[in-house]
Amino acid sequence: MLFEPASFRTPRNHRRAKGCTRWLHRFARRWRDGFGARVRTFVPALACALSLWAPASTAMADNGKLYRLLVGFAPGAGTDTLARIYADALAEALGASVVVENRPGAGGLIAAQGLKNAAPDSNTLMMAVDHQVVLLPQILKHPGFDVERDFVPIARLTAYYLCLAVHPSSSASDLASFANVVRMNPALGSFGMPAPGSNAQFMGYVIGRKFNVTLNPIAYRGAGPALTDLIAGQVPAAIVPCDAMAEYRKAGRLKIIAVAADQRLPAMPEVPTIGESGLSGVPSDYFLAVYGPASMKPEALKQISEATARIAASPKFAERVAATGLNLSFAPADDLRRMARRMSEFWAEQIRDSGFQPN
Repeated sequence: MLFEPASFRTPRNHRRAKGCTRWLHRFARRWRDGFGARVRTFVPALACALSLWAPASTAMADNGKLYRLLVGFAPGAGTDTLARIYADALAEALGASVVVENRPGAGGLIAAQGLKNAAPDSNTLMMAVDHQVVLLPQILKHPGFDVERDFVPIARLTAYYLCLAVHPSSSASDLASFANVVRMNPALGSFGMPAPGSNAQFMGYVIGRKFNVTLNPIAYRGAGPALTDLIAGQVPAAIVPCDAMAEYRKAGRLKIIAVAADQRLPAMPEVPTIGESGLSGVPSDYFLAVYGPASMKPEALKQISEATARIAASPKFAERVAATGLNLSFAPADDLRRMARRMSEFWAEQIRDSGFQPN
């Protein structure tokens, strides 16, 4: 080989290379044996060829340090979108390569465990949603990580808020009138939410307890399907991030009656906050933030933290974030740590009181 990256020169990759070489030779021999034999060997041979070439491509693209940014959700999700915008900016700020690595599954658990297990010199980061660092340790018996011990906060980049919406035909206009509707017809207390064990589920519990009504969570695979059923009249209400509702609200296809925020949102000034409806003391600091492993070298942590602060102050970055519908809301590491602790303490109590059983 004219070029052999360091990552290729390992016993495991030598074994993979030998196995792939056998497939490639087999494909060459069978090329003469007819169409069926070609098809049976083409896909494995191509896969092997690509697996051998991929590490070289990554190395050749890397002119300096390589950083990995873990994302616990599939490409195209809001967290992934922000991660890619941040990765571009971080690469420019550090003069390095930043690779977004999607590790979807289990509500972000796989990525969180990957961050914990990252080597000190691996330059690994994670674009985390609050669910990963606040709720997963509460709803799982064995999450495989401890946020305080295994992670180090770097910065919050964006804030988001939860909204409660009903079908446009509903007479509810705020939490109190929604509770009255549910009292008259308990079946209207069901609400869609993005996932089981999500902050939306426990927000529903807190609202129900405050107004002495039973709200029944219905778990979906994301906010989109929950809103689809709400619009179709298959579920009477939904609690999901407000930005997922924006276009449907503009089109009059749903009615937002409460937002979990400290103050009314500029985009929907007519919608009351849950505090205005009598539900005070509920944290509204939902966030997307950058975390590193606790084992990260101090000089690397300092460099990334300073670069992230510069990035957040950049008009270019702010413009790109705004174009996604997310709210840029930078907070440094110490503030992020306080937010996460406050949320963890509050929601741990609600989870216990709700009778939720950790898996």
